[in-house]
Amino acid sequence: MKLFMAFSVVTEAVHPFFLVLSTVLRACFFCARALITGFGACRRFVVASLFSFALLTLTAGFPIVHALEPIELTTEIERIEITKYSEHYKGAGDTLQVETARDADGISNRMAVKAQTPGTDPKWIVFALKNNTDKQIVRLVTTDRYNIVGSRILRPDLDSKRLIHLTPSVGFLPLRVPNDAVDIFSVTIEPGSTVTFVAELSNSRFPRVFLWHPLALSKKLRDMALFNGIMLGIVGILAIFLTAVFVANHKAIFPATAFIAWCVGAYLCVDFGFWHKLFRLDPELNSLYRAGSEAAIAASLVVFLYTFLRLRFWHGWIKLLFGVWILGQLGLVALAVLDPVLVSGLARLSLLSIGVLGSLLIGYLAVRGQDRALALVPTWLLFVVWLFGAGVATLGQLSGDIVAPALTSGLVLILVLLGFTVTQFAFRSFEPLAGAPPSQLQLRSLALEGAGAAVWQWNSRR
Repeated sequence: MKLFMAFSVVTEAVHPFFLVLSTVLRACFFCARALITGFGACRRFVVASLFSFALLTLTAGFPIVHALEPIELTTEIERIEITKYSEHYKGAGDTLQVETARDADGISNRMAVKAQTPGTDPKWIVFALKNNTDKQIVRLVTTDRYNIVGSRILRPDLDSKRLIHLTPSVGFLPLRVPNDAVDIFSVTIEPGSTVTFVAELSNSRFPRVFLWHPLALSKKLRDMALFNGIMLGIVGILAIFLTAVFVANHKAIFPATAFIAWCVGAYLCVDFGFWHKLFRLDPELNSLYRAGSEAAIAASLVVFLYTFLRLRFWHGWIKLLFGVWILGQLGLVALAVLDPVLVSGLARLSLLSIGVLGSLLIGYLAVRGQDRALALVPTWLLFVVWLFGAGVATLGQLSGDIVAPALTSGLVLILVLLGFTVTQFAFRSFEPLAGAPPSQLQLRSLALEGAGAAVWQWNSRR
């Protein structure tokens, strides 16, 4: 009996699961004893059971974390995804108690971390780093403030701070490195030491957290800056070119296409972190700028379809429908000031509807032989493929570092093809107006043809 009670006390102190196991064992023990000695021992069973379940109820609300397996660092490793080797917690309130990773002596301690804002319920990531070398190791803990991969279509996860604070079990506090697009903390691990870190996150989805070598991260940021500059330069040149062509040839298709180019340029400025630097705006409002630029791209595509396919020559109800659609898309741009998340979700749904309805419209006109619809078919097919890829990426079905740059390159390629498609109509002296009302000369020719008469003209100087 004494051995059983000692075992139950020890197991109850280890984990609530053993508390339940101990209660069940006690029940079996006391029931067997009651059958042998009488039912007087049942009272002690009832009291012990009530006490055990009371302890279980009180301790169930506290998250219990076992010792972590640390990530072993070497000087050769350039990048590690911490998310795969960390533990995630939510619903723990404004205080999280964890057990640290075991040090070189096999000792594991407990640490408690409080949220930066009392009374909040943030998410937490816990990980440990171990330095097996004889040199001090400096690494950078990073996470993107926005990533299109997994951002969702409805109620998307837009730009915001991800890593609020990073607390180590020993040593100095990690330093935040200033950056408008990435949350970066610099951590230092002494030789032979093991440090447990508790990262406080914003109350959004768990982001992908990486551990970078400083030189590797610097190289990656330089490469991305070069790529961003090339993409933005192509879009800017194309927007200026299309605007200049309109000055020489006053056709409405050129400002409509230039409108798309300027909207895409604004979106890339937001995505690359140039927008707030150009106009000295608050980078914390980047989600507002992103939602507005996405809504502007959708509006510009509707304007382009209406203008390029000459839908103004169709029935009056079609003109009214497109007019309302264009006003609604432009209204979303203004609504981004009030609710960026809602506007971004509606803009992404609008792009889907534009892809479907635009495909049906272009296919119908191409079958009827309209030259502009036939010229737009290759570009629109690429746009539909890009929409499919972007949708799969936002739903999280595509992952990898190449996805976001690939979508950006595809968007720029679509814009370049649009520019080529439109430019071939720049200096045409005459275009057949499919669906347009006939001119006076055409009416006279039809009347002459219908009368069955013939016209013969003779010039003696020839």
